Amino acid sequence: MDPLAEAFLPVLLVLSLAAFLPWISSINPWARWAGAWLTILLMGRYLFWRATQTLPEPALDPLALAAWAFFMVEVVGSFAGVLLLHVLSRTLDRSAEATAHPVESHPGGPPLIDLLIPTYNEQEEILYRTIVGAMSQDYPRFRVWVLDDGKRPWLSEMCERLGANYRIRGDNSHGKAGNMNATFWHLMSLPEPPDAIGVLDADFVATPLFLRRAAALFHDPKVALVQTPQHFFNPDPIQLNLGDAARVPDEQRFFFDVVLASKDAHGTAFSCGTSSIVRADCLARIGGFPTESVTEDILLSIKLTGIGHKTAYLNEPLTAGLAPEGLQEYLTQRGRWCLGTMQIVRTPWGPFSRGVGTPLLMRLHTMDTVLFWTMTPILRILCLLMPVLHWWTGLVVVRTDLHGLISHLGPYWICCVIFLGWVSRGTNVPILADGMSLLVARESLRASAVGLFGNKNQKFKVTAKGATRDRTVVQWSLAGWFLAIAALTVAGMVLRLVLGPIEGTPPAAEAMNLFWSVYNIIMLAVASLMCVEAPRYRREERFLAGEAAKLRLAGREVEAVLEDVSLLGCRLRLPAGGLPAADARVEVSIAEVGEVPALVRAVGPDHCQLVFEADAAQRAALVRKLFSGRYRHSVTTLRPFAFMGILFRKAFM
Repeated sequence: MDPLAEAFLPVLLVLSLAAFLPWISSINPWARWAGAWLTILLMGRYLFWRATQTLPEPALDPLALAAWAFFMVEVVGSFAGVLLLHVLSRTLDRSAEATAHPVESHPGGPPLIDLLIPTYNEQEEILYRTIVGAMSQDYPRFRVWVLDDGKRPWLSEMCERLGANYRIRGDNSHGKAGNMNATFWHLMSLPEPPDAIGVLDADFVATPLFLRRAAALFHDPKVALVQTPQHFFNPDPIQLNLGDAARVPDEQRFFFDVVLASKDAHGTAFSCGTSSIVRADCLARIGGFPTESVTEDILLSIKLTGIGHKTAYLNEPLTAGLAPEGLQEYLTQRGRWCLGTMQIVRTPWGPFSRGVGTPLLMRLHTMDTVLFWTMTPILRILCLLMPVLHWWTGLVVVRTDLHGLISHLGPYWICCVIFLGWVSRGTNVPILADGMSLLVARESLRASAVGLFGNKNQKFKVTAKGATRDRTVVQWSLAGWFLAIAALTVAGMVLRLVLGPIEGTPPAAEAMNLFWSVYNIIMLAVASLMCVEAPRYRREERFLAGEAAKLRLAGREVEAVLEDVSLLGCRLRLPAGGLPAADARVEVSIAEVGEVPALVRAVGPDHCQLVFEADAAQRAALVRKLFSGRYRHSVTTLRPFAFMGILFRKAFM
């Protein structure tokens, strides 16, 4: 057999096994375990080959040092990969468990839950829908508390009007965690202290079943905290900038739909702040919400494992919030998450600490998060620079022939891509995932350095929400670097095409760097497209409805279809002859809301746009209707060919 053809046999074996995946569920425990460990074995095979056959002899020569340094980064990055694959080898769905243990069946009946909404500088319309949603819980025993670090009189008046409790404190120390602690200790001193504390970020609206479904998991006395996923009712910057939010998953879907459910199966799930409930007595035992990190949520779960309890994850869409509207806001949020994770490393509860009782598996899975924020950006940047250095200087970091490259890197890389795509049900697409990680690489490295080596007392940075933008904005501070690296890569390829390879360069190295460079150019192009921020015109997101409605105008009633609706207005489809005139005053009958006065803003061939003139009761009813959960539309899968089409249209149309 031709040696080169023989090299493809391991690749063909992986592809043959993958051919069965369409008929195997991604939650099948045996297939999931086998896929994860096959990928780990192929990774080990690749690293052994790299260590024994592709590296120069150790020497103080700059080229040898560069090759060994890159390999060591690969090894650490591969360790992060092993941890992730171990996490993904299992998964757990607790929905049936929650159904089987309704809160009424718990000893003592439903626990009393105090639902906290910490706020600082959010706009009135954002807080209004959050408070209305919190007050509309289908749960027998709960109280809502709005914690205002902005000390705004208008918010106090809104809380009184809506029936929520309002609290301020003397200072704003320790940000969100300090805000919640001030109220938590007050609540524990009341004649009727809470059994559990719920947390909702100021921009997250709970469906009526949030408390009922999440609290059901407290039937297990070992469960101290229940976390539910974060879903969003507006497109995040990646979805919006790629131009197809209806088909591109939001950036958090892989984590919440796949990773956190897998961590739960290992007993290492952690709190993500909002949309969670924690037992009050357990929270008191660890001294309240942690203030040692700006990501108090992760540290909260780590501390709870140290006293023998665990976090349970209920993967049901029970809340919906605002995703960051702009790329800078997105980067600020990711930078805060990274900073908080690095701060945890420096605490007694970090993965390298001793004597605080944190289980080994929790330490390892925390290390997975640490390596995600540190090694992923380092490896991503090095993988961009190595081909550039090869074309311009002749640097070779992998000395091999095509046979070795195809036989060892090929099956590992293909198996990894296929396995991640299978378990994520399409939410992890290589080019898209790599482009996203490249976007946050600079912010991750900066935050990692500050968190690991800087002042421990870093301030909590609030992510701005509720912004609009009336024009396209290019984030040149990011896109400029991406385009510059792409230009250097292309120029280096052209240079070698004209002048030929640098003397002594193996042909296999040329082939490897050609493939590597093409992949990098595509990834850099995708990342650059993400930096072109599309306008956001709407103050309120519209929800697709497709339900019956009635339009009343000048004494006559017309049957209509409510195509979409927001808190500010709606779009109606009407039969011929039933269209009102522009600027006419009408009433639209909407199920669960009633007769809403409205102004006709625009009229089309078969539809009209209305602006609501709703009263207080109707506005609250609209919030309850829109955020009941029935209009949620989170994209949970993305096919590679569909993604290619999205990129083509974004780039050329």
